[in-house]
Amino acid sequence: MKHLKLPKVLTAAVALTLVFSTACNVNINSTEEETEDSTGTPETTEVPVEDTDELFPQGDKDFFTPFADPEHSYCSVNECYGVPVREQGMGGCYSYASVSAIQTNYLMVHGKLIDLNPVDIINRIYEVPETGEDGEMVFDDEKYYVYNASVTDLGGGYDQVTGAMCADPLNGYLISETNVIGCYNCEVSGVYEVSEDEVKDAIKNFGAVCLTVNYKKDCKMVNGYYTQNYADNATDVDHVAVIVGWDDNFPAEGFKTPASRDGAWLVQNSFGTYWGNMGFYWVSFDMAIPALYTMSVTRDYEFGVSYGRYDQVILPSSDLIEIAAQNEDPDHVTADRINSCNNVTYASVYNKSGTIGAIGFWTEVPGQNYEIQVLDGEFGEVLATVSGSFEYAGYHTVELDVHLHVKSFTVVVKTPGTGYFEGESEECTVWSLTNKYAAHYEAKTAPGRSFIEIDGKWVDVTEPDIIPQLGLDDLPGSEGFDSIGDPCITVLYL
Repeated sequence: MKHLKLPKVLTAAVALTLVFSTACNVNINSTEEETEDSTGTPETTEVPVEDTDELFPQGDKDFFTPFADPEHSYCSVNECYGVPVREQGMGGCYSYASVSAIQTNYLMVHGKLIDLNPVDIINRIYEVPETGEDGEMVFDDEKYYVYNASVTDLGGGYDQVTGAMCADPLNGYLISETNVIGCYNCEVSGVYEVSEDEVKDAIKNFGAVCLTVNYKKDCKMVNGYYTQNYADNATDVDHVAVIVGWDDNFPAEGFKTPASRDGAWLVQNSFGTYWGNMGFYWVSFDMAIPALYTMSVTRDYEFGVSYGRYDQVILPSSDLIEIAAQNEDPDHVTADRINSCNNVTYASVYNKSGTIGAIGFWTEVPGQNYEIQVLDGEFGEVLATVSGSFEYAGYHTVELDVHLHVKSFTVVVKTPGTGYFEGESEECTVWSLTNKYAAHYEAKTAPGRSFIEIDGKWVDVTEPDIIPQLGLDDLPGSEGFDSIGDPCITVLYL
């Protein structure tokens, strides 16, 4: 799987990790005339159990009885929010976990178990290219093209799933939120560390939380309970699954590596019901988790238009560029400091008639402020303005105060410190569980449709000298980059 980007601070080596993100951030853009077919491949909505008592028929109840103390335990399955336990292939865990989190949240909020197939999402992200009559590879669409791999064997992340569903509905559903919770019980550069209580709150609030683990290390069946307490999980992960509950009373001695205290997360995996305890297992509170996130969807919109859906480039503001150039201690660049930085202001012009109801975009840190304006025509009068902030970093949709009937219009997004862009086409590497593969990332932009504000003036992102104009050409890691691409903005139509 790819390393999931969970922002905490902007590192002083920001030129590489902040400015130019590399291989595993996929970017799938639609044109204004094109949207994916909403109908997905039929998938199971059969829930294997309706109560956690059914998960542990072999469990020694004298050793431990799950969820016996409601004041110190919780599980979404017991709240009637259980979702199917799927069986993935060699890869694709990121998509399977995301679908489980999405289904759980939708069932919690709307009372309906929706039908989504993880393979449909994977096929929107990756494709094996065709060969043209001239013998050259054909890259018609904006996505990852892999040369010698099965797409369902490959890894990925929440940003790829978000891009695959932020504008093109799948079975009528569009991504509405991708909330980056943080990391737990460890320190990860660029990631906010959250407490045990904060993880518990996220599980209760969203129903399920995706986590990264190494599913092969230090797992053992103990007294009928499949468990894990892997000491090096902070730096050695290869899999994504979902936390659906916890029990503070799970015994510390119930792990291959004994824990320092009682308590464990109940995790739903994607290896079928014959793995672990009917597809579930217990992860010690001791175990570090380097990435935690949630996802949700909406049916409130018919489709979206997005020129740039994935965060290939996280562009720093002018003052953050100066910080990077000075090699300042990255721990000093906190979320509060980012919110006091200059704005990164970017815009896209659209020519598609209809009624718009919301705007989607990315934020880099918790509490990052934003302002969105919808302008008539190309940078005309202001039609609507919304502003605010979000508890979590990630992808968000912001509803407009009024629905706007539009033909030609501009969307302007302002965020302090950082802004998200699609990047440029490049040859890159993608990974499966055991191998790496050559791939091609295809991005497309066009003059006159996307802009960034530099020194109070709008500059087309396709200008050949855009990198030096932004002051990025002297930063380490910027060599060979010619374009930031389109900004990651989604316009949602009713």
